[in-house]
Amino acid sequence: MIKAPTVPPGTRIQPSQIAGILGLPHYGNVYYVDPNSGSDSLNDGSTWDNALKTVGAAIAKCTASNHDVIINSPTGGSGRTSETTAVTWKNFTHYIGNAAPVVQDNRAGIGFSTGGSLTMGANGCIFKNLTFFSSADIDETVSITGSYNRFDHVDFKGTFNATSADSTPWRALNINGGQENYFYKCTLGGDTYTRGVANATLEVEGAASRNVFDQCRFRMHADTANTPLHVLFTGTSAIDRWIEFKDCNFYSFWTNNGDQIAANMDLSAQTATGHVLMTGINTSYGADDWEASASGRMFFPTFEAQDAGAYFGLMKTQS
Repeated sequence: MIKAPTVPPGTRIQPSQIAGILGLPHYGNVYYVDPNSGSDSLNDGSTWDNALKTVGAAIAKCTASNHDVIINSPTGGSGRTSETTAVTWKNFTHYIGNAAPVVQDNRAGIGFSTGGSLTMGANGCIFKNLTFFSSADIDETVSITGSYNRFDHVDFKGTFNATSADSTPWRALNINGGQENYFYKCTLGGDTYTRGVANATLEVEGAASRNVFDQCRFRMHADTANTPLHVLFTGTSAIDRWIEFKDCNFYSFWTNNGDQIAANMDLSAQTATGHVLMTGINTSYGADDWEASASGRMFFPTFEAQDAGAYFGLMKTQS
């Protein structure tokens, strides 16, 4: 097995040498996590063969605004940690999973086994090739109050605990006041656990402005009721200005194809000016409507016949 070379902290290198993993021309200290073989009590995380076991132990070693990097490089298992307490992030601290950048179930990430959650109040961070999930009875696995962060190929699985998934406060991701975060090819929610009440895959609140979801997938397994949502906008000004969904796919699996959810989104509480920009081609499967009562705040692209034909590779018939 070939291990990545150990680079002294603070080393300045060419971006092309590290872009495949970090995309940063400079970084601070590097701490390794191996959920399978690492140890928080015996190791210091300075090298892969001296890896820590949890992200909680690694983030405790990081210095805010130092561009420290946590690399989750598992040697087996699911590649996800088993945290027992809440993890609070720090500014300009980056977390990379040394696993394939798949669209869901990435084989590196953070798991909460007995409680706790990831609180993202930090700014300027990169998260890449990761899964965030929980098996414990908690309502929100990830809460973002920070801004200007990038999430690349991150699976926000939420908790698949049956009690939580069937509770109204359940969320796979909550954004409260966090602004200008960018989600690229992420997956939110899951279809291996059932949701039968009015909960939401994503909740947006607190004037969470200019967040972008680019080529993301929203997933759920709805059961016994048509009230679960993919996106819930909470409060009179859940979004200030706009939120964008570009080329996203919203899918709701239903047991035995018995019914569909009523709508993907609920904008009814948003009375202040704010708009949902549905750019590119967004698709919906398993929902009766995009939004049931306030769809006037949603904006979709308008194609002329010729433009639409060109987009889908069709030839316009000449008269």
